[in-house]
Amino acid sequence: MKNLFFIMVLFLCSQQIYATEVLAVVNEHKITTEIAPKNFHKLSKKEQEKVVSRLVEKYLAANYALHTDIVNDPEYEKVLGHILKYTPSKSSDGSLISEIKKVSGYTQEQLFQTKGLLAFKFLLEKNMKSMHVDEKELQEYYNQNKYKYDTPEMVELAVITVETQEKAKQVLQSLKNSNGNYLDFSKLAKEYSKSPESKEGGYMGKIATLDLQSDIRKKLRSLKRGEHTDIVKTPFGYAIYYLVNFIPAVDTTFPMVQEKVKDEYLHKKTKEWAVSKIAALKNSAKITYTK
Repeated sequence: MKNLFFIMVLFLCSQQIYATEVLAVVNEHKITTEIAPKNFHKLSKKEQEKVVSRLVEKYLAANYALHTDIVNDPEYEKVLGHILKYTPSKSSDGSLISEIKKVSGYTQEQLFQTKGLLAFKFLLEKNMKSMHVDEKELQEYYNQNKYKYDTPEMVELAVITVETQEKAKQVLQSLKNSNGNYLDFSKLAKEYSKSPESKEGGYMGKIATLDLQSDIRKKLRSLKRGEHTDIVKTPFGYAIYYLVNFIPAVDTTFPMVQEKVKDEYLHKKTKEWAVSKIAALKNSAKITYTK
C-alpha cells in the first residue's frame, strides 16, 4: 500500500509540473503553456524566453487581425473550417466558432490563436494584393539583387570514388567494356564507390563549375554529355566523373525576370509591414512576463 501511495504521489507531482502555466499577460490576456511547444519545459531559460516573446508577438498579430473586417471574408471562414476539420451542418443553430470548439476539442486559447493567425495571414495577402509598385522600384530592386536571378555555369554530375588507383583502373576498364552509358555507370557506382552518393548511383546533382577543383573543371571541359573522365585524384580518393548534363550560365535582364522580381519584392514589403506592425503593437501593449 505504501508503494502504491508513493507511486500516486509521484504521478500527481509529475502532472502538476506540466500543468497549464501562465507565461505572460498581454493587455490582461493570459498567454499560457497551452500554446507553447510540447518540449517547452525541457528548453533552456534563454530558449524559453525566446518562445514566450514569440508567443506574445503571435497574440498581438492574431488579436489585431481578428479586429479587422478580414474575419468577414467568406474564404477565411471556409479555410478556418477546413483547418479545424469542421463542416457546418444545416441543423447547427450555434455559431461556427462554438460548434468548432465542441467538435475539435480546442481550448479557448488554442482556438483564438488558430483563428487569429489565419486572419493575420489573410490580412497580409490582402495588403500585398493592394500594394502598388512602379517599374522604377522593381528595376532598382533587381539591380541590387541581380545575382539572385542570374544562374552560373553548372554541370550535372555523377561520380565513382574508390580508395586506390588500382581499383579505379579496374572500374575504368569495366566502363570501357560496357556501353559506357549512365545506367552502366550508376550500377558500378552502387557496387564500388565509397562516396555518400553511391546509394544514388553516384549522382551528385547540379554543381556550379567554379565550385569544382580546377583540374576537374579542365577535364570536364573536354567532355560531351554522356561521357566520363579518366581517373582523377581527389582528397577523397580516386574518382571518375560522368557528365550527365552541362548547363550554360544565364545572365538575366530585368524583362526576363520581371514577374519573379515583382513577386519577391511584394513579399519583402509585406514582411516588412508585418514586422513593423507587430513591433508597434508590442511597443504600445502592457506586457508582464511571468516566465
